[in-house]
Amino acid sequence: MDKIRLLPHLIIAGIGALWALPLYVLTIGALKPLSEVLTTPVYVPSTNIDLTTLFRVAGELAPVLLNTALVVIPTALGAAFIGSLGAYALWRATTKLKDVLLVVVAVATYLPYQSAVVPLARFMTERGLFDTLYGIALGLLIFFIPFATLMMLIFITAIPRSVVEAAEIDGAGEMLIFAKAVLPLLGPAFTSVATYLTISGWNNFFIPLALSRTYNNHITLKVFSYVGQSGNLYNEMFSAALIASLLPLLLFIALGRYFIRGLLVLGSGGK
Repeated sequence: MDKIRLLPHLIIAGIGALWALPLYVLTIGALKPLSEVLTTPVYVPSTNIDLTTLFRVAGELAPVLLNTALVVIPTALGAAFIGSLGAYALWRATTKLKDVLLVVVAVATYLPYQSAVVPLARFMTERGLFDTLYGIALGLLIFFIPFATLMMLIFITAIPRSVVEAAEIDGAGEMLIFAKAVLPLLGPAFTSVATYLTISGWNNFFIPLALSRTYNNHITLKVFSYVGQSGNLYNEMFSAALIASLLPLLLFIALGRYFIRGLLVLGSGGK
């Protein structure tokens, strides 16, 4: 019986070790001096920790990190809010087109980036938004809103309709019901969706690549710029990747309990 209880813990520990292994290699590689980079394997710890490369790469990434944060965070919050509005509208809709709209939202959610990249790039170019932070933000927003709407619709079904009915009896309009009765109850859901979209936008490579000419508009492009065509100094690449991963990691640690709470609401299925 004890062995059976121990098995899940061993499985979790094994998965954790597999997840931690790339992080271990990334960290020790970022702290190696050039002499060890050229002579030792990536998984061998350094005998002489050198922070020079890490600080130099951090200075190079600083403006790009700021650009990415200015694009990704407002976009994630905006998509989560617009998605909650759309979800509320679908939840309250009585029209026969409701099922059609749900199908459209679901299709848009799983639409591959590649299918829309050419018209999206042309749209941005014609409006002077190509190779700008505004263009990347709009591109992410276009793809994020359907996902946010679908997720918030699943969350919103957990809200008792008696809350809305009580507000209607008091004479509240739709926007007041949404702002005062529904949105406060969507706190965990809003946090979960916004956190997921922030991390997704931060790690997104395809959309910034399709809408930029330079590497300085998004952190994933800047990290990719450290990959050379003829040879690589992996301490530079690892330093860039380590620094780029800090914000989403810290964000998830800070908001992890709210994220999990939102998932629990989602798992309840509105019961």
